[in-house]
Amino acid sequence: MSGNSTHTPLLHEVAEHCLTILHDHGVPLPQDVAIDWQTFAQLSKQVHDNFQIPSTTFTPMMRRLVFAIAETAQPRNIVGAGTFVGYTFAWLIRERAEASHPPDCAIGIDVDSEANIIARTNCRILNHDNHLNFLDGDAVTWLKQLDIPIDLLYVDVDSPEQGRKMLYVDVLEASLPRLRSGALVLAHDASLPLFANSFAQYNAFVRNHPKLVGPWTLPVDECGLSVTAVL
Repeated sequence: MSGNSTHTPLLHEVAEHCLTILHDHGVPLPQDVAIDWQTFAQLSKQVHDNFQIPSTTFTPMMRRLVFAIAETAQPRNIVGAGTFVGYTFAWLIRERAEASHPPDCAIGIDVDSEANIIARTNCRILNHDNHLNFLDGDAVTWLKQLDIPIDLLYVDVDSPEQGRKMLYVDVLEASLPRLRSGALVLAHDASLPLFANSFAQYNAFVRNHPKLVGPWTLPVDECGLSVTAVL
């Protein structure tokens, strides 16, 4: 699962090319940040040697992409909606001592309290201490209550009772008052045909909102990643 192979340099290049594409489309990402892929390799070993990971669709390519986005965007406050056991969130928050600009505050939210217990144990090794918290409950409800500005929002909620990914719009809408100018919204699973209807609704919401620009879908793997910027 570590993703170390002869294809690793190519995966790095794809991630960096995606950053260039986003910048060229007006996404507020600085171009002068060099991604330290050795730090990524150290994080990957740390995570895969220590995390309990029941299952994941997060590919080696996607791990590199979100790591590169976080390293480049340098968000002060990161919020994840649907963080499960913290595996996907780890690539955004990174190891505190090794990250170029670690977040001041990182909050993961998940309705699965058992998954959150694992997430807290998993991410403890990343040394964020009181800078990191995992909240039990509905992401929409929590986002309406948070009193911090958000620089990066990661969305991967999945509710079979409410149309699987149909909640993405609700999550984004609830976060809007807290999304800082220049903030990024990353939505996972944007390329899966299974969720095409959900993302059609999500994409329309983004395109029609005066505060948002995008979305841009990066089909780097089967799941894909949608990126939206806040004006």
